[in-house]
Order: sequence, then structure tokens, then C-alpha cells
Amino acid sequence: MIPAARALSWSLSGVANIVWLAGAAIMGTLSFVRTPARSTMINMRTIVATAGMLILPCLMRPIGASAGVLAFAAIVLELFGVALTQVARVYMGRSFGILPANRGIVSKGPFSIVRHPIYIGWLVLSIGYAMSYPTARNVLLIVVTLPFMVWRIEQEERHLRKDPEYRSYESRVRYRLVPGLM
Repeated sequence: MIPAARALSWSLSGVANIVWLAGAAIMGTLSFVRTPARSTMINMRTIVATAGMLILPCLMRPIGASAGVLAFAAIVLELFGVALTQVARVYMGRSFGILPANRGIVSKGPFSIVRHPIYIGWLVLSIGYAMSYPTARNVLLIVVTLPFMVWRIEQEERHLRKDPEYRSYESRVRYRLVPGLM
């Protein structure tokens, strides 16, 4: 690799680490300042689904940094993922929590497009990081994370459907994660 390409590769992978850590730290920190729940759903299934969805991407390792277009695209995805999660987080305000609970239904901003923009942001951030360090381990961790995320969404929605306001919201906003797909 020529020296300029090596320097660009290192600097992009350094940015990937910073973006990843900042996104995860912000989400973790903000989860401690929340509105009391109207109702909660805390059981072994919700704990396992939530842990799988949140912890598995954190097991990715910064080994074998990508370069060139892949590295640049990875940073763009990471930044988009962080931006989406944080914009959605701002709209949620103090309603954000880690385990399923009803702290009020949020239906404005990104929540008017998809029902779980924070989850898709977390997934996009994680995919971007895996692209920054495209090892079999990192890709496998993303693939294994997906079923936990879907399971977590199903549990959360089952709990929220007890609220007529959520059922109304769900009928207006059809897609969980990606408009037109799911």
C-alpha cells in the first residue's frame, strides 16, 4: 500500500472507532435519565433479547481495517446511524429506556416514518463499523444481532399494543425499521 493510502486508511479507521464509541456512549448515558414508565415488560425474554441486540455488536473487534471506498462508505454509514439514533432520541426525550416499557407514545420526527428509528440507527451504525473492520467475526456478529433485534421489537410492540394510542400509531406508521420493507 502506498503511504498516502495507508495514512487515509488509518485515519478513517480511527474515525470509525471514535464514531462507534461516541454513539454507544451517548445511548448508554441517556438511558439513565428517563420518564417513569406507565407500564413495563421485564422478564427473561426481554432481558435476553435486549442484551443480544445491544451487546453482540459491542463484541466486534477493530482488526483488519478497510481502505478506500469501503472505508469511506463505512464512516458515512456510521455517521448516519449515529445521527438517526440521536435525532430519534431527541424526539423521544425522556421516554427512552433500555427494556420494554410504555413511557408515552412518540409519533413525531423519525417516528412518523418508522416505528423503531433508534433500532435501525443502531443497526446502521453497527453495519458501518463492521464495514470499517470487515472480518468474518464482525459480519457474523451483525447477522446474529438481527434475530435478537426483531425478537426485541416483537416483545416491545406486544407490550405497547395494550395502549390504544399505540395501536392507532401502529395503524398510521406501517413499517418497523425500513419504509417499504419491514
